This record gives sequence, C-alpha cells and structure tokens, in this order.
Amino acid sequence: MGNAFQRPLFLCIVYATPQGSPYADSSLFEHICQEVGEAMSLGGVLLAGDFNARTSTNTDFIDYSQLVDVLLVPQAIEDTLPNDMLECQNRDIVTARWRREFLDLCRTTGLFILNGRTPGDISREYTCLSNKGFSTMDYFLTIADQLEGVKRLEINCDEKY
Repeated sequence: MGNAFQRPLFLCIVYATPQGSPYADSSLFEHICQEVGEAMSLGGVLLAGDFNARTSTNTDFIDYSQLVDVLLVPQAIEDTLPNDMLECQNRDIVTARWRREFLDLCRTTGLFILNGRTPGDISREYTCLSNKGFSTMDYFLTIADQLEGVKRLEINCDEKY
C-alpha cells in the first residue's frame, strides 16, 4: 500500500459544541490545530466527528493555482494536490456555525475533507437528517497522502471475489 500505511495513524474524534451554546469555545479549533501538528510529526492523522460547521462549497485548502504566474513554478503547484482535490461537492449549500474556524483548521494543517472525495460519497451526502432539515456538519479529515491510501483501500474492499 505504500508509505502512507507504514507510519502510525492517529485517529481523533471531535465534537464541537454548537456556536451560540453557553459551552461553545472557538479556541477548540486552535487546540485541535496544535494537536494535529504534533500528531502529524509522528504519523498520519484522521479526524472524524461533528464539527457543527456548514461549509457549503467553500474550499478547505489554499488554492495556490491562482499564484502560478507570480511564483513561476506552475508544475510544482499542480503536483502538490491530487487531481480530484480541487472540486468541492456538497449538497448542503448553507454556510453557518463554525465554518470559518473549521476551514481555517483545514487550511492551516493541510487536512482535507474526505466527504465527497472518496468512492461511495462523491455527491457528499448530508450527514445530519432531522425534523429541522438536512445538513452536512459531520466530517472526516486527513492529509493528501492518507487520502490516496484511503481511496485505494476502499476500492480494494469493494472488489468482488
């Protein structure tokens, strides 16, 4: 499977209290960012949980392709991300709650949203279905190297024998 699975993988489960709650604390995302940085120095990282963030189709990474002419290294920029990382699919078109903090966490750490980027969830299905409506607030996040491994693993598991 390559080097992606030869290092330890740290699984982190997250619950962010909804914004507006008396228990809500935006420093949670800063704390997660620090913990992810430490874990990434030791191995791979997979975050999963209810982030109470509605991101719509906002990107979860810094799009360096806009700087290609300025940086004068077009191929290097294009090679930093898997080809299918640029498209963001999401049925939930609302942005609300911890969106800004959550996306800043992704951009700062280099973690990518797996929802909508793996086989079986290309349309990025809703993760919360309630009598108040449908939304996407629960996410899986990992680094690009791990994403490629997750795709290979899922494809291998789906093979018919």
